[in-house]
Amino acid sequence: MVVMLCADLHLKETEKDYSLSVLREIVAACGKENCGALLFAGDVFDSRPDAQAMRSSFRAALDKLPPGADVYFLPGNHEELRAGSLPGLESFDFGRARLLSRRPFSLETLDEYAELLALPFQRDYSDYRGWDVPPKKKPLRIVLAHGTVPGISYSGPDEEEAGGVLDADLFARFGADLAALGHLHGFYQSRQGEILTAYPGSARIWREGEAGPRRVLLFSTEERPPRLRPLTLASAGEYRFVPLYAAPDGSLRKDGSEGGGWTAVSGEAAGWRAADWIRLDVSGVVEDETAVTAALVAAQAELEKKYRRVSVSKEKLFVLEGISSHPLARRFLEKWEEVADRYTQARRKDLFAASADCSPEVYNLARLEGLRIIKEIMEGRK
Repeated sequence: MVVMLCADLHLKETEKDYSLSVLREIVAACGKENCGALLFAGDVFDSRPDAQAMRSSFRAALDKLPPGADVYFLPGNHEELRAGSLPGLESFDFGRARLLSRRPFSLETLDEYAELLALPFQRDYSDYRGWDVPPKKKPLRIVLAHGTVPGISYSGPDEEEAGGVLDADLFARFGADLAALGHLHGFYQSRQGEILTAYPGSARIWREGEAGPRRVLLFSTEERPPRLRPLTLASAGEYRFVPLYAAPDGSLRKDGSEGGGWTAVSGEAAGWRAADWIRLDVSGVVEDETAVTAALVAAQAELEKKYRRVSVSKEKLFVLEGISSHPLARRFLEKWEEVADRYTQARRKDLFAASADCSPEVYNLARLEGLRIIKEIMEGRK
């Protein structure tokens, strides 16, 4: 049987159309891949109020699944958010989704080859050694959980809260072959001994900085060890980071990064989708911020006609009166442009393609640092 693993969909009433479009693509992909089971590893909904408001839309989407496909819904930490006096999840009708909310665990049979040990979100799993978990009876045991595993290297944005910590020994103690996890919003997988640990990452872009394609994972219960196959969700879009450079005179242009910059902002970037989240990140030292702000406002307004969300950052933009005409600043930028031009030509010839020291980011950081030093010198002389 083919199984689809999904996590951190965060269905949200204020982003209803977007988040439901991702769910509908997941359901359609289940049908196309002939999946017998769909696993949700927590945070299906963004909060308890969202679960209450969107459960009917969730049910309706799942009704499009093939008749024989089973759905398993493991609660995450977000299903607890803003619960207040609202009913518990057990009071809601989630249609074809089987709610796996019994603590500390529940055990389900998927098919003749696999069983599912479900661990709904807990802030503290440290008592796991006292759990009376039955021995494994199927060739493949999947532990479905929502939390963090110590030692996992994750380079994405910080989680909004610490979440429950799952000791790796828990998986070994309970005979796991696959730890299918939610909570980290970036894709991750690793193998330690016989145990494969996998996070599909968030099924959609939920917050700033979630770069890369959004995915679900597919595997077969007949394979041991299971081989995970990622499937990209086109309707989720991608987080597009667009670095821009503000020259001392206030003009805004591309920052020198190949394939991005102002060309991308003007709508000429290949592969961008309406569901994308675009972030304009401007850096530099300028004499007057007004022109830069006006250009960014215009760019943001134009992009918002085409893309789901557009954000702007000016954290690396500094203001210093007189820098546009200062001889030291002008000479520095002239020399920087000469070196950058030589680098660009060399890169096109693949002379430095493998060298991290010659990345566009290095050159652009050098420019920004140089201007900041000049800014400090000028301010110190006032």
